[in-house]
Amino acid sequence: MEEQKEYTAKDFKSDQYVRWCPGCGDHSIVAVLQRAMATLGVPPHETVVISGIGCSSRLPYYMNAYGFHTIHGRAAAVATGVKTANPDLTVWQISGDGDCLAIGGNHFIHSVRRNVDINVVLMNNKIYGLTKGQYSPTSDRGFVTKSSPYGTVEDPFIPAELVFGARGTFFARSLDVEMSVSQEVLVEAARHKGTSVVELLQNCVIFNNNIHSYVADKEFRADRTVHLRHGEKMIFGKDNNRGLVLDGYKLKAVTIGENG
Repeated sequence: MEEQKEYTAKDFKSDQYVRWCPGCGDHSIVAVLQRAMATLGVPPHETVVISGIGCSSRLPYYMNAYGFHTIHGRAAAVATGVKTANPDLTVWQISGDGDCLAIGGNHFIHSVRRNVDINVVLMNNKIYGLTKGQYSPTSDRGFVTKSSPYGTVEDPFIPAELVFGARGTFFARSLDVEMSVSQEVLVEAARHKGTSVVELLQNCVIFNNNIHSYVADKEFRADRTVHLRHGEKMIFGKDNNRGLVLDGYKLKAVTIGENG
């Protein structure tokens, strides 16, 4: 039996110049994905990266693996086809919030419903970046953009709810600035048998800077994020003393030991 080779992130890094804006959250995401792939031990020639259209969809160019930069919103269809044609391949689908949830929304929910063994990385910066700042399906109601100068009149999609509604079997969310956590999540997603969806909250420094600062800033990140691990208690906070309770039908963060 052939001994399994140990890989490093460098093995999955291409020689292409990275054409994202300085400071873009995509830089950290591609680095984390390369590290995760190395951890899995799957060789580059058995790895495929599929993308649609958008800033995030440039990612296949920066990977030393098989890749396919497809058309707008169709990454899920192509990724499904690749996996069903050759089930031995490890298939990653890279999409932005616009590419995946607007024109690609129907493909997305049905690929989740079918539960084909692909790994979806959904980069969410709540804006269309490549086409210069229009509102996207995840933009908040009232958000002012070039295509909504008086504020949007729509409520946003919440990716987790779409996945659960389509009976998805794996969903996780992380931050572009939390690289170690994001790597852990991507590895678990790849090991899951079935469609996995990882939403990465990503910052667009040009058109939507600091949109995730309410949770991403170091000042209060620990008090507003929960690292969920199977079998472990859902306790969080910088002092490790915060928990969640039901307040009617909504979740409420509380300090453990206070107010009953």
